[in-house]
Amino acid sequence: MSAPSPMNQFMNDEYVLAYHGPLLYEARIILAENWDLSNTLLGTVGPHYFIHYKGWKQTWDEWVPEQRLLKLNEAGFAKRRALLEAQAKKNRPPSAAGSSTSPAPPPSAAKGKEKGGKKAEGKKRGRDSGVDTEADYLKRPEVKIVIPDVLKLQLVDDWENVTKNNQLVTLPRKPHVRELLEEYRQYVNATKKTQDRPARATALLSEIISGITLYFDKALGNNLLYRFERAQYVEQKRQNPDKPMSEIYGAEHLLRLFVNFGPFIAYTNIDTESLNILREYINDIMKWMIKEQKRLFVKEYEATTTHYQNMSRT
Repeated sequence: MSAPSPMNQFMNDEYVLAYHGPLLYEARIILAENWDLSNTLLGTVGPHYFIHYKGWKQTWDEWVPEQRLLKLNEAGFAKRRALLEAQAKKNRPPSAAGSSTSPAPPPSAAKGKEKGGKKAEGKKRGRDSGVDTEADYLKRPEVKIVIPDVLKLQLVDDWENVTKNNQLVTLPRKPHVRELLEEYRQYVNATKKTQDRPARATALLSEIISGITLYFDKALGNNLLYRFERAQYVEQKRQNPDKPMSEIYGAEHLLRLFVNFGPFIAYTNIDTESLNILREYINDIMKWMIKEQKRLFVKEYEATTTHYQNMSRT
C-alpha cells in the first residue's frame, strides 16, 4: 500500500466501507487524489477516492469524497449493520414484522443509457456546513438531467457506431470539450440579457463551466468510454501525457457525461440553489448543442483495422 498524504485518511489499495445511497458497501480504493482546484460549487476540493465496489462490475466504479468512506473495522461494520436494520424496518410491511430485507445493489452511475440518481427526502446541508453527518448524507436531493429526444437519438447512433459497427470518434476533436464550453459561455454572455438571469446564476457561469470540464477530465477514462474505445484512449494518453482529455475529446463524450451527471453530483457538497442553477445551465447547454448539432458532432465515425478490433476484444 502507498502511504496516504497528510490530508488523506485512506490509502491506495485499502479496503473500506463506502456509502452508496442509504447503505454501506465494501469497496477497494483504486486511486487517491487531493482535488485542490478552487471549484467549490461542485464540491470538488479536498481528498477524493476512485473506488471499486466488491463483487460488482467495473461499471460501478466511481469517484467519491472522503466523507463517503469509513474504515473497514468493527466500528464500520457496526454502522453497516445498523443501517441495514434501519432499512429493513423501513421496507418491512406492517404484517411482516420480524422479516428481513436484503440490501439492494448500489445504483449504476456509469451506464450510458441510464439516468437519474437515488431518491431522497429533504434538503442537504450547504457547502459551508462542514462534513455531513449520517442524517445529512441520507437526505440528498434527487438529481435528474433530462436528455432531449434529439440528443437521445444522437446517443443511440453513437452507441451503435461504436459497439455494433466497430467504429471510433476521430481524435482529436474540433471543437474539443474546453472549446465547446467556452463557445457556450460566450454565447450566453452575448445573447442572454443579464437582467433575465438571477444574479447568482450570472456569477456562477464561469465556475460551472470549469466544474463541468473538471468532471469530464476525471470521469472520461473510468465512466464515459465503451470497452471498444479503451485502446484508443490509452494511445491518446501515451501521445499526450500532459494534455487534459477535455482538449482531445468532443461533443460525443460530453453528451455521455450529461447522461451520467445526475448520479455524479447527487453526493457532492452542493446546496440546493446551486444545484438548480447547475441543472438549468446543463439543460441550456444541451439546447445550444441541438442548435449547433451539425457542427459539434462528427458526421462519420472512423473505421478501425482488424488488428485494433482484435486488440480491443482481448
